[in-house]
Amino acid sequence: MIRLIVAVDRKLGLAKRGFQPWYIPDDERYFKEQTKSHGGDVLIGRTTFEGFKNGPLAGRQNYVLTHSTELIEGVTLVHDLGKFLQDFENKGLWIVGGAKVFAEVIEAGKADELLITHIDADFGCDQFFPAYEDKFKLADRTEPEEQNGFTFYYARYAAIK
Repeated sequence: MIRLIVAVDRKLGLAKRGFQPWYIPDDERYFKEQTKSHGGDVLIGRTTFEGFKNGPLAGRQNYVLTHSTELIEGVTLVHDLGKFLQDFENKGLWIVGGAKVFAEVIEAGKADELLITHIDADFGCDQFFPAYEDKFKLADRTEPEEQNGFTFYYARYAAIK
């Protein structure tokens, strides 16, 4: 099973100048709990990975999608997204960003589920999660919560097969 996990604002914005423009501790805990479950394997685009302050995500096998052959300590490099996803179809894999990787996986029809934290705000983002409504249906969602002045909820979408 291949799952995408992301937090977005009301315009599907996910980053501004390469960084997430909000801080919601509960969502960070949710991200950590979810990505450590179901195998704990995560795929990250190179640009998104370079934005991680502390390097590879602890307690998870990190794969970085890149064209570069330069080794990165603590991760496995991936150069062919299609072949890599094929290897994970019957295992558990989390796609954790960025925008280009999300778009490629959705466009290829490889995502089984989306876990989206919807934040009721507009952060003026310059990177966006791709349109997904015609390929996924809402499976469940939480009641809205509030933290650090932000209202948000978690939603799970299943691929329409």
